[in-house]
Amino acid sequence: MTLLPKSLFARLLLMITLVVVIVVVALALMFRQDRASLVARNFTDAKLQQIEALRDALANAPDIRPSTVQAIARPYGVLVVPVDRRPDIGRLPGPAFRHIVERLQKQLGETVEIRWGSRLDQAIVWIRFPVASATSSKGSAFDERSRDVWVGFPLRNVDAGELPRRFIGFMVLATIALLLGTFWFTRRLTRPLSELSRAVETVAEGRRPEPLPEDGPSEIAAVSRNVNKMAANLEQLETDRKTMLAGISHDIRTPLARLRLASEISIADASARRDVAADIDEIDRIVTQFLDFARGEPNEAPTQMRVDEALSHIAEKAAANSQNVEWIVDSNNPAHHAFMELYPAAFERMFMNLIENAHRYGKPPVQLTASLIDGKLELAVLDHGDGIVAADAERLKQPFVRGDSARGGTIGAGLGLAIVDRLARWHKGTFDIGRRAGGGNAARIVVPVARAD
Repeated sequence: MTLLPKSLFARLLLMITLVVVIVVVALALMFRQDRASLVARNFTDAKLQQIEALRDALANAPDIRPSTVQAIARPYGVLVVPVDRRPDIGRLPGPAFRHIVERLQKQLGETVEIRWGSRLDQAIVWIRFPVASATSSKGSAFDERSRDVWVGFPLRNVDAGELPRRFIGFMVLATIALLLGTFWFTRRLTRPLSELSRAVETVAEGRRPEPLPEDGPSEIAAVSRNVNKMAANLEQLETDRKTMLAGISHDIRTPLARLRLASEISIADASARRDVAADIDEIDRIVTQFLDFARGEPNEAPTQMRVDEALSHIAEKAAANSQNVEWIVDSNNPAHHAFMELYPAAFERMFMNLIENAHRYGKPPVQLTASLIDGKLELAVLDHGDGIVAADAERLKQPFVRGDSARGGTIGAGLGLAIVDRLARWHKGTFDIGRRAGGGNAARIVVPVARAD
């Protein structure tokens, strides 16, 4: 399992950001090394001789009074601080200054203490020197009067405070600029891929995407050109398909109308005439299902309608087709007064298919219900048949899949529920079907609420 982000944009941004951070850290280390080199250049052989001379002068001082020590140190341009006043002055030198420490210890002795510090924004190397009265060798009362001092050697051309602040400020600004540039570059590089992904998703939904810009890197530009060609070809195929289906509808329904007329005239037996008329109606219904399923997108404008009005119209339409359905408007049910956005003809076709299925494969009474669940409308067609097995629910929503003989035989083309599923998606909703508690079958369509009354 990879820990990398999933999107190409995030991966490129992470990679380039890591590169920027590595470069910044490398520059900081280089600065530190250069700073150590700059410090090292302050300690020439002449400087080391002066330090050694000062150490000898302090060791042979006539007395250890501060004024005497300062007078000795003044010609050397150094700072003097008694160790008993500042025992922890400065800090230990880091690894970058190891070479300087080794050089000073070689000149002054391995036991000499060296510290690194700053004063008034100037870098200082502190070296611990003993100060002993010259009279101590004569056995005077001052034999035991000796102490150590920190001698600070200011370093020229090395600013311990100002230079790091300038460096840090520069690196912060440079890092921000690099990261902004990284974000812009990565976004510009991956934007065509994002547009390409959206275009392919639009094509997968059966719609024509906006033409993609054919600029950018040559590989992406080539893919964009091919996607534009593919979308244009698919649109042409869709146009040809609609033209063909319209022609088929006309060419089939015209002879069907002649057959219906001929049967009414030439078939004397009423029962046989009804059977022929039923077969003609079934063929016409199958042709209608094919056309409904093949329709790529709604050919009507959406409108907002109250749930009780929409379902009352469906119940009246079903009753006119001898497919009675129970629908009772409940003034206390907020779902009945909610508004939904629908395509009127498509919405009617969706529920008429479900009501027809309920009468054909289930048992009466068939009921229409509406309820609000989690802020969405659930519209259901209920029957009292055996119900659909859960394992068959998704399969029956596929095109040209028909139920078993126990639920209606092989009548129809197997497109009824596939059409309902597609029309539900047109309405930004979902469709599911299955057995309900207490027996019977429930076909549920869940759609968003456009607004409440």
